[in-house]
Amino acid sequence: MIGYIIISLMIAFLLWILIGPVTLYLDTDTSRYHLVLPGIFKAVVVPSTDIFYIRIWIFFIPFRIRPFKSKSSERKKKPGKPGRKWRLKKFTGSKQMVSRVIHSLRIKKLSLDIDTDDFIVNAWLAPVFSLVNSGDIQMRVNFEGTSSLILDLRARIGTLLWIVISNKYKSLLNL
Repeated sequence: MIGYIIISLMIAFLLWILIGPVTLYLDTDTSRYHLVLPGIFKAVVVPSTDIFYIRIWIFFIPFRIRPFKSKSSERKKKPGKPGRKWRLKKFTGSKQMVSRVIHSLRIKKLSLDIDTDDFIVNAWLAPVFSLVNSGDIQMRVNFEGTSSLILDLRARIGTLLWIVISNKYKSLLNL
């Protein structure tokens, strides 16, 4: 009986990871930057005396990462085997996979207020932005020298994983 409960909780947990929404929230006015999988993971970029640091919560356990903190002691390399050279692998994805990934992302809110410091470009962008504006997307050009972005983007890990797996499967069949 306890085994069934544990197995059902593990299946529910895995389903939540696959089906639960991953939220990316960016707000340049208030300097709030979040990446959240509710109940499981949260990462926040926090401005500090350094450039910034990252606070991460995994199952309500906090971690702090300082990416620009200098290391006090350098690691000494052991003499021995020569290190393996790292090379960038060629991107094997297709344009179709990239477009499917972009279409799977959901914009809950986009508010863009931009000034390019070039009044001609600003004048060309004004009618384009007025065509793009809808309920959730508000884009505006100003001539005041200020820029701001508020973006609330949602995705599901299961959908992204399905896109990658199906693209790899199709590429294997075409060999």
